Formats: sequence, C-alpha cells, structure tokens
Amino acid sequence: MAEDKITLDPTTPRELQDEIDHTKTETGAMSMVQEEWEKGMNRMQPYHRQWFLNTAYLLGFQHLVWHPARNRLWLPPSRRKQVRMTSNLMMSAYRINLSKLSSGNAAISVLPNSNEQEDVDAARLAQKVWFHIKNDVHWKQLKRRLIGWVLSCGNGFLLTEWNPNSGETLSQVKEEAVEVEKKDEVGLPFLDEYNNPVMETKKEVVGVEKYRTGKLSIKTLSPFSVIPIGSGTELDECDSAIVGEWLSLEEIRRQFPDKGKYVTPEFRDTASTFEKFLDGLVSPTTSQINPQSSGEPSEKGAVVKRYWQKSTPEFPDGRMIICANNVMLFMGDNPTPKDNNGDRPLPLVHYREIDVPFRLWGRSSLEDQIPDQKAYNKALSIILEHHSLFKGKWIVPRGAHLKESNLDSSADEVVEAIPIGGQMPHMANIHPPQPTLFNILKQHRENMMEQSGVREVSRGALPSGARSGIAIQLLQESDTTQIGTTAIDIAEADARVANLALLVASERMVVPQKIRIIGKNNEVDVVDNFTGDMLRGNTQVVVAGTLGAPFSLVARKAEILDMEQRGAFINPETGRTDWRTVMELLEFGQTQDVFSEQALDEAQGETENREMVNGAMPMAKRYQDHQLHVKIHNRRRKAPEYIELIKQQPQIDQMYEQHLQQHGAFLTEQIQAANAQAMAAQMGGQQGGAIQEEVQSDQFANPDEGIQQGGPI
Repeated sequence: MAEDKITLDPTTPRELQDEIDHTKTETGAMSMVQEEWEKGMNRMQPYHRQWFLNTAYLLGFQHLVWHPARNRLWLPPSRRKQVRMTSNLMMSAYRINLSKLSSGNAAISVLPNSNEQEDVDAARLAQKVWFHIKNDVHWKQLKRRLIGWVLSCGNGFLLTEWNPNSGETLSQVKEEAVEVEKKDEVGLPFLDEYNNPVMETKKEVVGVEKYRTGKLSIKTLSPFSVIPIGSGTELDECDSAIVGEWLSLEEIRRQFPDKGKYVTPEFRDTASTFEKFLDGLVSPTTSQINPQSSGEPSEKGAVVKRYWQKSTPEFPDGRMIICANNVMLFMGDNPTPKDNNGDRPLPLVHYREIDVPFRLWGRSSLEDQIPDQKAYNKALSIILEHHSLFKGKWIVPRGAHLKESNLDSSADEVVEAIPIGGQMPHMANIHPPQPTLFNILKQHRENMMEQSGVREVSRGALPSGARSGIAIQLLQESDTTQIGTTAIDIAEADARVANLALLVASERMVVPQKIRIIGKNNEVDVVDNFTGDMLRGNTQVVVAGTLGAPFSLVARKAEILDMEQRGAFINPETGRTDWRTVMELLEFGQTQDVFSEQALDEAQGETENREMVNGAMPMAKRYQDHQLHVKIHNRRRKAPEYIELIKQQPQIDQMYEQHLQQHGAFLTEQIQAANAQAMAAQMGGQQGGAIQEEVQSDQFANPDEGIQQGGPI
C-alpha cells in the first residue's frame, strides 16, 4: 500500500516536498529528531555554560571556572598553602526568594463559555477538577522544584500530558463471539431443510482483562532537557520542541512494552544529557570533574527523545515522535487536545525569572551576583591568609644553622643560632590588614543584596537608620516589588498549566472517576462518576485578582489586623467581628480547636444538604446550632445549581421546607426558654435587691450597735 503524500501547494519546492515526505517514514523521522537535537544542544551551549556556573556557585563550589578547551567546569590549581575561603551569600538569598515564591498561591478562575446555566455549572465543576488535579500531582512539591530551576537557571518547564499506564486498575470480562448449534428447550438441535444443524452466534467469556483508568501527569523539567525549535521569542511561537530524558532500560520497557525491548544502552556522555555535569559539582576535588569512564555504563539506559509538533498546514493534527538510541518507540499525532482555536499546542509551559526582551530564554539574578560573590570570597581569603601570619613569621639569615623545629612555643627554650653579618633570627613585624578590605566586604555584600532583592529587612534584621515603621514597610515593599514581576509571571504560567490540564481532562477522562477535594473545615466534597465531557469545553482559566498581598508574614498580619480595625470582617448577622475569619487569615493553627463546635455544626449542615439533594430526609436534633443550620441550608438553596435542580425535582425543595421547620421549632423553643430564664433572673434580681436593702436598713438602724458589732463606721 502506497504511503499518503502531503501536498502543500503547487509552488512548494520539490526539495522541501521530498524532505517532508521523508520525515513521514520512521527512518526519516528519527534522523530528523536526532539532527534537531544535536543542533539544539550546540545552539544551547552558551546558556548551558552559564547555568552550570550558576548551579556550581549556588551549591558552594565558587572557585570553579569554565575551561573552554575541555568544555567543562574546572578547578584551577592553587599555590602552596593558599586559602580558598567560601562564604555562600547566594544560598541564603536563594532560599528566601524560594520561600516567597513557593508560599504564594495565585487564585485562578475558570471562565464559562456562555451565560447559560449549564456552562456556569460546568465552569464551577472545572474549578473543582483543577483542585483535585493539584492534590493528585502534589502541586506544592512540583512548584518548589520548578521555582528552584527558575531561580538558579532563570528558566523552568512544566510538562502536562496523559499517562495511560497510571491510575486505578480495573477489570472487565473479555468475551469472544463463537458459533454454536441452536437448540430448543429440550436440548435438541434445530435443523434446516437439508437436515443440517442451524448455527447461531453467542458470546462466551474467555477471561478477565485488566486495564488502567489513566491519570493526568504534570512533571517538572529542567531547562537543560528542553530544546525549542523555531525562531519565536515565546514558546507558543515555536513550531515544535524536543524533551530529552535519561531513563533506565527497565523504565523504557515498562512504558513501551512493544518496542522498548529493542533499545540498547548508551553512554551518558555530555552530548546527550547534563546529569554528569551536575553530579560532578558534588565533589570537584580534581582539575577534571568526573571524567567519563570507559567500558560498560554504570546504569544501563538511554536518552528518550520526545518530539512534539504543533498543528501546521503540513500536519493538521501535529506530530509526536518518541525514539531512543535509533529505535522508534512511537510515531503518531500530537496527543495534546485542541485548544479554543482548534489547534494542537505544545504540552509545555515555560517559566522565567527575568524576562529578557527579544529572547526566549529568561535570565537568573544569580548571574549578577556571581562577580560580587567571587570578589567577596577573594577579599575574605586575603584577610584569612593575613590572619594566619600572626602566628609568627621568622626571618632567619642564610647559614644561621637554625632548624625549624627549634622554634616552638616553649617558654624556657634555649635557641642557639650563628649570627650572620651581625644579624640574628628575629620575628617579622606583621601589620594588621588594611581597613579597606573590610569596606570591600561590606560593599560586595550590599551589592548582592541589591541584585538579589533580599535586603536586611527580608532577613529579619533592622536596617541601620530605619527607625519608623513606615520606613521599614517601604523597604519591605522594595523587596516585594523587585520579585513581584516574577510572581506575576509565575501566576500567569500557572493559569496556562491549569488550562492545559483541563483540556487533557476533558478529552481523556472517559472512564468515570471520583473527584475529591478538601474544602473549608476539612469538609470533603466528592463528585462521583466524573467524566471529561461533563466540563462541556469550559477550560479557559484566568488569574483572579491581583497578587497584592505582602510576602512578609509580619506585614501580612499587620495588614489583616489593620483591616479588622477598619471593620472589614464584620459579620452582618451579629454586627460583630468574625474572629474565626480573622484567625484563619492570620494562619492560627488552633482555629479548628477554638471553633471546634461550630465546625462540627457546619460539617453536619453540609452533610444534611447532601442527603436532601440525594432524596433522603434528615432529622434535626435538639443539641444542634439551629441558627447556623438554617443559614447553611438557605445558602445552598440560593445556589444556581440548586435552582436548576428543583425545576426537575420539586420534592427536594419541599423536603428542605420540612427540615427547616424542624430547626425553626427547636429554635423557637430555645428562644422561649432563654426569655423565660431572663425574666426569672430579672425577677430574682428585684427580690434580691429588696431583701438586701431591708437587711442594710436593719443593720445600720443603730450606728453605735453597728460599731460594737464590728460593722463599718
């Protein structure tokens, strides 16, 4: 059978047409991917060199340099007894910025496709699905690793795809169609007009087949492993991309059971992967860092190259090619679902620390800190070398016949020496280091604070000269502003990841699954039998609000308390401050303990809501907080999905009315009992006051008698 040819248009050059047709074959596709990978690695060498240097300095190996001939990091030889001191100021700033960017959680919202109630409800459901996905993929851990790459190399990537080999294991009966003789009730076969048995087709069970439901996967990728292909300054503008990942042979065979067995091991050389460089940063004790050993590789595996191509006129559904060591593992259409424009995008989202105009790759602030860190270490090493001279430096004339072992710390030692030209051995007069060196240390430290955006106030120290609270707040705002653009870019990239994840979920979640999220008061919200078509294509995600909250915990608490003083947290029902909301915003860990009884009633109210929606009638209890239950039930009745539900099942609203009447009866009973108790207390107080007045009048009727009895004068 002849292969399908892709025809562009009549003006397409014949050479280009032949090249496109060649890439449709497995051999041509693999050679194309390998060629693009090698070209991309050569093109990325200047960036890789800088990223290796950033990583080395961040890990504390700050005396390494890049050897251009060997194309690797190199530790220059040192002179005799040279001091190489390292004071890693970059790590503290890195950890502070990592904490700031990791602790922030941008609120995102799913936009409905229209004003129709079905789309509005589907958008709310998509919000729950995204929360479920975040919990399933361990989102916070992913973000910490991602931001680590962003801060150290200026770039990081998240890969979102569907993993069919993961998820829950289910079983289904495997049947086959077989032909058997058709028989009557007695068991005799039916015969046709020629006395031949009549045959019929029946399905027989031949076994049980197990399969996986599949699972959405979000993976952190380092910038070393991604090769964008194209001339755009944004990843969305690139036509395709390649991701290289080192996998063991066992993992390759598990992911690709049909063709993975044909993959042979390859060496982890510098042209294929970068882990060797990073491993070498751990112990750079020689001039060469972990040179490649000969013989069999220590870990048998290969670099799996995954090639994604967007929708193009030549390939309307895009392409995905997976190969490893000249073995084609997969070749087909791009599995990424189509976006709102009907195109298949790349499943990668690019994160950057500093966006550089007219360039795809971002920049790390570590690049600006390295020169000052290097100069700081050099000045500190000079000071320590000078300090070692104060142990004593002897000046001995040649021929004095004085052994070095004679000069020790003994107080009663007799040292014999021969004077040479009237000169006897004597200790050199060592002057202390110049104050300029200490000023240089201070200046380099201040430079690194400015470059990293982590000044004294972010480190918990009071800056010199700052006395007022306003001045400290201005300094905190300066630190926040410097890293604020990075936080905004990360939030917008998170929205793109959520959009991509919902696109994949809407198309690939065909097996009914259970969606579970943890809501307020640890209340579990469960959506049973969820499938992707329930989203109705409502997958567009935007960042909700602005990232205006301060990174500083102290500043955030001060702002919350200031808002409380201005009446921002007044409960409209009671007219008083809602201290539970205030304590939750202040991140008090014991909030549930303080409001444990209220939390129990809220959880019971939500449970009753679910029971009534499902057609079960719960009974109100005397010991419940009936006012709170009434509030929770009426809040559910105001929801749009409830209004749509009672149109189809009006009996549910009648059930709510009956249940609320039960709470109302108990509430009326409690109010009457409280009023009766208040009246009794008031009457008791009046009677008690009259008796007290009578006792006092009798007691002080005769003052002399009162004095004699020890009463007051």
